[in-house]
Amino acid sequence: MAVVDYAQHLARRLAEQAGARKVERTRLRLEIATAELLAEWSYGRLTVDDITARAGLAHGTFYRYYAGKHEIVLAVLQGFLGSIRGMRPSLSKVADPRVAIHAANRHYVEVYRQNIGLMRCLLTLRTDDPLVAEIGSRADAGLTTRVIRSLERFGAPVASLPLRQQELLIHAVIGTVDALLRKVYGAAEPPLARFADDPEAITEALTDVWVRALYAPSPTLAGTPSATTVSASAGSAAAAPRKRASRPA
Repeated sequence: MAVVDYAQHLARRLAEQAGARKVERTRLRLEIATAELLAEWSYGRLTVDDITARAGLAHGTFYRYYAGKHEIVLAVLQGFLGSIRGMRPSLSKVADPRVAIHAANRHYVEVYRQNIGLMRCLLTLRTDDPLVAEIGSRADAGLTTRVIRSLERFGAPVASLPLRQQELLIHAVIGTVDALLRKVYGAAEPPLARFADDPEAITEALTDVWVRALYAPSPTLAGTPSATTVSASAGSAAAAPRKRASRPA
């Protein structure tokens, strides 16, 4: 499934529910307005008045559905992360670990590009808000579990490490990925903002990070058959010339 702007995803759902109950359609209108506004403004600037004005609803209508802006933002973030899971590419039949990692990274980069406001809100609030932190932690835990399964399937060297050590390594890479994307898209920092229109370059860089962290030779595993075989394979894939995808005109 192609990655889309989450507000547009909700708008399509609203259009498809023309015959649905008014309560369901009103809730969707409020969530669409919230998602759209978070793409334009920070969470701190967002108000209930802004949401109802964008949705074309009376101020009092909002409180029939949500206690305040915090509650509706939580609902939007939870729905957003659920939609990401639904759009994730199927990689179970991919035989090359680098190809699988590249596809997963390309998906995540596109999610970030098309939903910068929601990603910025998620990554900003999770440092101070326990409920948002829980949402983010569940997402990270799910990714960690999938990566560990992939390490076992592809026979990665680090798969022989204790589970706790594997998890720490994966979380370190997740943190690196989120930090880079936040600088490129969320903060648009000058040295990195120039890559914002080149998602393939970002995808390749992130793929190199994942491959080198999880499939490169480990000093503690050097000399073991699995480490030698898989590391050579991953190293060859990383070193081989790669064709850059052409960028749309």
